[in-house]
Amino acid sequence: MNITSTKFEDLQSPPPFFTRICDKYFYSSEWLTFTVCIYITFQSVFWLYNSFLLYIEYNDIPSIDKYRIQKHKPKLRFQPDIIRQMRNGTIKHQLSLVLLLPLMYYLLNLVGHVSVRSPIPSYLTILWQLIIFVLIEDFLFFWTHYLFHTRWLYKHIHKKHHIFKQPTGVVFVLADPLESLLQNQLAVWLVPILLKEKHIFTLCLWVWLRVYQTINAHSGYDLPYISIQYYFPWLMSGTLQHDYHHQHAKMNYGSFFTLWDRLMNTHRLQKDD
Repeated sequence: MNITSTKFEDLQSPPPFFTRICDKYFYSSEWLTFTVCIYITFQSVFWLYNSFLLYIEYNDIPSIDKYRIQKHKPKLRFQPDIIRQMRNGTIKHQLSLVLLLPLMYYLLNLVGHVSVRSPIPSYLTILWQLIIFVLIEDFLFFWTHYLFHTRWLYKHIHKKHHIFKQPTGVVFVLADPLESLLQNQLAVWLVPILLKEKHIFTLCLWVWLRVYQTINAHSGYDLPYISIQYYFPWLMSGTLQHDYHHQHAKMNYGSFFTLWDRLMNTHRLQKDD
């Protein structure tokens, strides 16, 4: 009997990956597992990409500098006041991330359930959920962004983001708190909150995708190969569109796609002034 039982246990598959790390490293707390995994996902792409941008900002590399969009202006390292504002804003954002991210687990469980212990979903499930996330985020971001460019909201709220005429990766987190909530966070998290079943792995992929996309859009460099816009320039929005938006404080309000901008006649492209 004991031999049979042992053989049966040996045939059982190991627990899912997130279950193992939840029990081994996070005191079996799904909330803590979710919070740390999302935090690590955000910070990894945020600092890896921005470290690269920082390196090419302080080192003149002709093979990369040829892709810099605003070549007619000095690099940011020669603008100490802008660098100071970026540094201070980034520190504030890092502190707010630590304070507010733990609340996301409870918001995501208001309507549905964040699955931490179940197996990672099928590729098809991950794909259709990410497609829905992207489509709705792009729709919400366009219209809230468009709204923040109306006269009163721009003057009193959104203008703080547009002091950075030469954007770089960290600029995407530098905004008025009200704008960050109603424009950025609402667009990113609304569908995941309303979706009944979502897995921590899919949410980590979504965070990685959105952070990478927005850092790239703010990078100031139209680098080839590293964004989907390079392969589908008519359909996808990216660095050229958003750099124009920061230079002129108008046009190109979308995040992932150009469709809403084309529909509203707000799509513009210009590599340099």
